[in-house]
Amino acid sequence: MVDNGVIPNNVTYNSLIHGYSSSGYQKEAVRVLKEMTSQGIIPDVFTCNSLMASLSKNGRSKEAAEIYDSMATKGLKPDTVSYAILLHGYATEGCLVDMINLFNSMATDCILPNCHIFNILIYAYAKSGKLDKAMLIFKDMQKQGVSPDAVTYSTVIHAFCKKGRLDDAVIKFNQMIDTGVRPEASAYRSLIQGFCTHGDLVKAKEYVTEMMKKGMLPPDIMFFSSIMQKLCTEGRVIEARDILDLIVRIGMRPNVFMFNILIGGYCLVCKMEDATKMFEDMVSFGLEPCNITYGILINGYCKNRRIDDGLILFQEMLHKGLKPTTFNYNVILDGLFLAG
Repeated sequence: MVDNGVIPNNVTYNSLIHGYSSSGYQKEAVRVLKEMTSQGIIPDVFTCNSLMASLSKNGRSKEAAEIYDSMATKGLKPDTVSYAILLHGYATEGCLVDMINLFNSMATDCILPNCHIFNILIYAYAKSGKLDKAMLIFKDMQKQGVSPDAVTYSTVIHAFCKKGRLDDAVIKFNQMIDTGVRPEASAYRSLIQGFCTHGDLVKAKEYVTEMMKKGMLPPDIMFFSSIMQKLCTEGRVIEARDILDLIVRIGMRPNVFMFNILIGGYCLVCKMEDATKMFEDMVSFGLEPCNITYGILINGYCKNRRIDDGLILFQEMLHKGLKPTTFNYNVILDGLFLAG
């Protein structure tokens, strides 16, 4: 282009900077920005925003802030997008002081924060465990005439559920519906996870049913499996077992992984009869135990000094043509060592 005597203009440089930035080539984008400036062409707000977005996305908010600061020296006024980009960068990196200072400076530039801006702040405080601060921002946005959207409510509901404040989460969920905001699937998942974790499966089932009636896909097996895994790790195996019953009632089919979690959970709390019963239930569901299933149960027997039962199960595993893993052999050897 230059060789043909065509001089690049603002649009040309903007396109190059945006292209390099969106592709992750920050060094090239900065190089083009410097070249642009050296040619006497002043970058516009779009140019600066493109570069700031790229830097912030890659965890380089301090450098993005330098671009933001340079805008004033170039006579450029940051717009809402400029603030949103840098606020999001600060929020992602946990720089909450820088984030709120930047937010407060918006008034200086006479820029009113929109819902997206407030959502960034609420998410940042909620993620860092500062729920009370997040709720102050939530109230402040309404005072300023900005209505919370589905993202705002979903963020707050998730934060309340994570803290175990399910009553507050339900209040915000109902408030969202009353104000005419359609709930996102993520809001339902937060409530379902919260009630499952706290043992209220009746309420969890209500929300699963409600979201399905609204045409949303219910949480999948892996969603429920992760909750069961957490409960089993905490020794709350009976509650994890209840979740298995719940997913069957809502028409979902448990898989091998889910049964493995429960078998492992019962082994962990030394309830080998229940672990064996779960193994049998797995077969009654038409599922074939894998070598991992056998390994978990054999390990449970050995750790509970029932090496003979473990050996019988190991032989059954071989008889079914399942190839033992290194883990299976190590478990048996450990069990024999414990048995003397």
